Amino acid sequence: MSYHLQATFSRGELDPELIYRSDLELFRSSLERCENFITLKRGGLRRRGGTKFIGEMKNSSQGGWLIPFEFGNGQYYMLEFGHLYFRVYTSAGRVGSVEVSTPYTLSDLPGLKFVQSTDTLFITGGGIAPQALKRQSETSWSIGPIAFKDGPYLDVNITPTSLKPSGLGNPVPDMTSNTAPSGTVSASNNSTAAWQVFNRSEGKVVLSGGASGWVQYRFTGPVVIDAYMLQAPNDNSQNDDMPWQWNIEASNDGSSWTILDTQDGQDTWASNEWRQYAFHNETAFSYYRLSFKQGGGSNGDNSAIGQIVFHQAGQNQTAFNLTASSAAGLNGGSGFQSSDVGRHIRFRGSDGFWRWFKIVSRSSSTVVKVQLYGQALLDTKAQTAWRLGAWSGTTGWPETVGWHKSRLAFAGTLEEPQKVWESQTEDFTNFGVSHVLEASDAVTAGILSGQVNRIQWLVDDNDLIVGTSKAVRAVGKATDQDPFGPENVEQRPETNFGANSVSPIKVGSVLLYFGPYGTDMREMAYDFGADGRVSQSVSEVQSHLFRPGISGACYQQYPDSIIWAWDKQGSVVGFTYERQQQVYGMHRHDFGGPVECLADLTGSGSDEVWLIVRRTINGATRRYIEIMQRPFQDGAAEKAWHLDCAALYSGVPANTVTGLSHLEGEEVVLFADGTDYPATVDGGEVSLPNGQTAEDILIGLNVTAQAKTLPYPIAAQDGSALGRKMRVDSCQIAVQQTGSLRAGSEDGYLDELVYYRAGDPSGEPAPLRSGVLNQCVETRWQDGGQLALEVSGGKPSTILAINFGRDVEP
Repeated sequence: MSYHLQATFSRGELDPELIYRSDLELFRSSLERCENFITLKRGGLRRRGGTKFIGEMKNSSQGGWLIPFEFGNGQYYMLEFGHLYFRVYTSAGRVGSVEVSTPYTLSDLPGLKFVQSTDTLFITGGGIAPQALKRQSETSWSIGPIAFKDGPYLDVNITPTSLKPSGLGNPVPDMTSNTAPSGTVSASNNSTAAWQVFNRSEGKVVLSGGASGWVQYRFTGPVVIDAYMLQAPNDNSQNDDMPWQWNIEASNDGSSWTILDTQDGQDTWASNEWRQYAFHNETAFSYYRLSFKQGGGSNGDNSAIGQIVFHQAGQNQTAFNLTASSAAGLNGGSGFQSSDVGRHIRFRGSDGFWRWFKIVSRSSSTVVKVQLYGQALLDTKAQTAWRLGAWSGTTGWPETVGWHKSRLAFAGTLEEPQKVWESQTEDFTNFGVSHVLEASDAVTAGILSGQVNRIQWLVDDNDLIVGTSKAVRAVGKATDQDPFGPENVEQRPETNFGANSVSPIKVGSVLLYFGPYGTDMREMAYDFGADGRVSQSVSEVQSHLFRPGISGACYQQYPDSIIWAWDKQGSVVGFTYERQQQVYGMHRHDFGGPVECLADLTGSGSDEVWLIVRRTINGATRRYIEIMQRPFQDGAAEKAWHLDCAALYSGVPANTVTGLSHLEGEEVVLFADGTDYPATVDGGEVSLPNGQTAEDILIGLNVTAQAKTLPYPIAAQDGSALGRKMRVDSCQIAVQQTGSLRAGSEDGYLDELVYYRAGDPSGEPAPLRSGVLNQCVETRWQDGGQLALEVSGGKPSTILAINFGRDVEP
């Protein structure tokens, strides 16, 4: 007899093509089968937790998707997305009657990408404008298109086509006196020429004989102003009359003023120089004034300005026409389309400054109605310098989203499938750039390659990692000494092993993603020798688990660092991953029905894995939302949860449990105070036999966990024993907190190794065992010296090591 010790199972289930490769080092830590067991980081096997029934989906015939929403401070939600709706859950069940309409159809859901910032979830995909899903309170939720500002844009027009606006975005008319044609202009020095600061002509208007003063305009009714431009006097370079410290103030009664903007240190003005300023304001006021404290040059006398131009908030403007001289350059020559409504247009005015329009309606292929944002125009002259927005119903919307260096990044439209756009720093909806570029401005980068490969996902790192179907690339700094921004950006290749659309998982500094067909899992990490990121397969020796193609994945960091993935057939693969300890253990799981979605969520004491499982209940198809429970480690055995789709009764001793309509007609296990009882749910209830009662009763579907050792060869007297008949005669199995474990021949008899012993408390089930179970187990000669392990029912089971003796035929 030869004894063999297997002290670790950290590699999990091995590909069938490798089960005789005993020359591999990993062979000693692998299994032929590992189903419904999880491999532990320290090498053992533990029965996976069962699942808790949370609720049935709104429409069991259609299915849906799960998206986590983590608000923080203990407020964690799971969102059930279905056809044109979402609902909200916590681990206690559905949140009230919250149900919100969405633009996403059932077919859109698998392709959605999302990232979160505090109470807002940014969502892309489905060919739909990016959406912002917001939580206002526990029972108040909303979703709607993100209100983007200033871009992004396509390339600058190079055709002769010009665009001519019919409005200025300036609510102040071209004044001809202090009261004409409308409104009232006044100044601190009572100047009768104060109106000239609003007459749209270069010049000089003295507003004060000293260093301080004011000039104001009173509208005939309240107006929302959110920006302004100032021009210096036409002789400012000689006299330095322009103020350099001021407030923009607003009022509705002319006596009580609200400061909207403050500027200081605005000196060294050139004659006729324009400067632009903007501020946030959503309130309409009748009075607006420039109140300055420092002016009049070094002598502090005769403070003067050239012009003031106010800008009315775009959303409050009456839309006006923007007319193209031809359709050339507009959507490939087809002109404006109805699908352009909502699209942005960047437009350079005659002063050389860029503004942006938002299309609010289409009149024809050459005429649209627009609202003007940013700053007002000085005139309505036609211009050929313009850019159409990159995102629209015409050109398509971004299909993926991510974070990078305090920016919100989007990528991949129909028109530009290989383009990445990053917002301004800390201004997630602003994709504009300054007149003179700044490091905080928005960034645009094209992913260069020989083929047009759509961007599949974005991942935040020191660089922005960009996955395409043929390669993974990085967008980052061109030079390390300067900050990342529009003038310091480059994209570079990382690896030519491409990816599918499943969002990758970041574990520490390592990125795990799936290949372009979803049939392999790859690990990308920085390699000092290569001075860059290197991609290698981590599923090669378990490739059979990935053959159907992975549909999605999530990461349960605590307690066991497991990546959970599901394939196109609804099977689940668990991957215990601890790179520094060389733990790459894969295991498969059967939840009693196809799993159609998995998602992770922060829970109490450990991360939760939520599932959508398609079950056949009482002959009908049902789609249930369930939560995988934490595997039992210690404590009272009756607190273990190893049944699926289960509900728990805990309270005064009871014989009958009701409220089980979700398991109607099903054969279930009642795990009552640590003992298993079979039953069938009838009328939504079950009862313990013989009038028994229990305080803790878990009712759910039975789960069988199975493991099978590899045919590890032993030496025979005349050479290798490979291919010879072999059997297991005995085994010693080290266990921890185990209530049930059977061992023996896979197709024969399995011996129960945990049973009632003399000295155990009478009238109670056998206590959980820890230590070595020394059992005589005989398998058949044709079993090849392999040992099958199995556990079912409600009791926990953890296997630490196996030592078994084998006999081989001569």
